[in-house]
Amino acid sequence: MNAHVGQFRIENGVLTGPTLSMHEQGNAKLDRILAGEDAGFQAMLLASPTTSLEQMICVALQTDYAGWRGMRQLQEGLQ
Repeated sequence: MNAHVGQFRIENGVLTGPTLSMHEQGNAKLDRILAGEDAGFQAMLLASPTTSLEQMICVALQTDYAGWRGMRQLQEGLQ
């Protein structure tokens, strides 16, 4: 199944998203999700049992990305 949320896509089992954010923290978040260690993702599974896993992964990564991007913009504005 394919999914697309914000900056993230899963097509034919391949995840794509912003390279810098994935390198800095997105890959670690994905690892936690896949290992069953991300509490926020686990809560989403319980709250939306009919939503596809691909869609939920994209939502989780997009949410994480929004926080990452906002923090970077704040830091740049303070410099």
